[in-house]
Amino acid sequence: MSDLATTVTVIDACGRVAVPVLLLSDPGMGKSSLVRGIAAAEGVPCETVLGSIREPADVAGLPVVTDHGVTLSPPAWAQRLAEAAAGYLFLDELTTCPPAVQAAMLAVALDRVVGDLALPPAVRVVAGANPPDRAADGWEMSPPLANRFCHITFQPSVDDWLDGMTVGWSAPPASRAITADPTRAEAVKALVTGFIRHKPEHLHTFPRTAEGTGGPWPSRRVWAMLAAALANVRDNDAAARQAITFGLVGEGVCVEFLTWCERVDLPDPAAVVDDPSLVDWTDRPDRVWAVLSAVVGWAASAGTAEAWRKAWGPLLAAAEAGAPDVLAAAARPLAQCRPASARVPATVRARFAPVLAAARLSGAGAA
Repeated sequence: MSDLATTVTVIDACGRVAVPVLLLSDPGMGKSSLVRGIAAAEGVPCETVLGSIREPADVAGLPVVTDHGVTLSPPAWAQRLAEAAAGYLFLDELTTCPPAVQAAMLAVALDRVVGDLALPPAVRVVAGANPPDRAADGWEMSPPLANRFCHITFQPSVDDWLDGMTVGWSAPPASRAITADPTRAEAVKALVTGFIRHKPEHLHTFPRTAEGTGGPWPSRRVWAMLAAALANVRDNDAAARQAITFGLVGEGVCVEFLTWCERVDLPDPAAVVDDPSLVDWTDRPDRVWAVLSAVVGWAASAGTAEAWRKAWGPLLAAAEAGAPDVLAAAARPLAQCRPASARVPATVRARFAPVLAAARLSGAGAA
């Protein structure tokens, strides 16, 4: 359960990277008021789509025969958002939507595609739902739809409600989210990939109960969503980090992942590239992998020949310390992201010949 300021932060952090958020609460908690208030505070429109009174074509687009074939004409609400170029799409009462409408919402929720219309990048998707047993003619959410959202339990405090009544619902708390730069984004991605290398059984865990499939659970898709969204909250914002992680991968895996993140304590990849001796390369393999993964991500995001050549330094340092399995796993993606103008350093060619051959770089000239 998140406080109102954390909920606003999660919506903002997820919205910056096109991760849709699902607000779950009892009826009458103010989910729609919050989303409309955020939109009003940002000066953008909010379009509410109530799926229980819609047909699938009202969400996925109405087939129209033209001289060039059949097109899917987007509904008016989607056209208005496209014309505004920004705003919020609020999919309300999601657990009252019949399965056919839920299926139509799959592309809308994550890809923001309505019929043949792609919504602008600045359009954010938020949904609201009551538990199925408390919704009018409630339906369990389908696993594919549930796995497209960051699930947030929404229960504003008494003080939150009093503040809203006093100052108006169009003045929500300020977001604590940040915009991640490429270095931070790659560092967080390294945390996610490092954890999965440490605990590969958590990469995809389909729930064993029907009730569980309607909530957050780990999949390849949500781990990628987590890496993107988590980069937009500060490391010391424990509430937002926990809410996003819990909302995407579920409680048990959330605890394991956040505990592992605290324990692994990754250094800045740029600092490691400048001075590989900052790292104890004889440390735990999962930590060494995470550090090298962050270095590879740093080089890939930089996209320059110089960064690519420098990124081999930590790998060579790790090789001297001895970590063959981890080393090969990090060397492969680094070899594959070589800029066209980059030449393979002679020391790298001697040490990583099999990896370079697999990446078809054995013929690239040495620097």
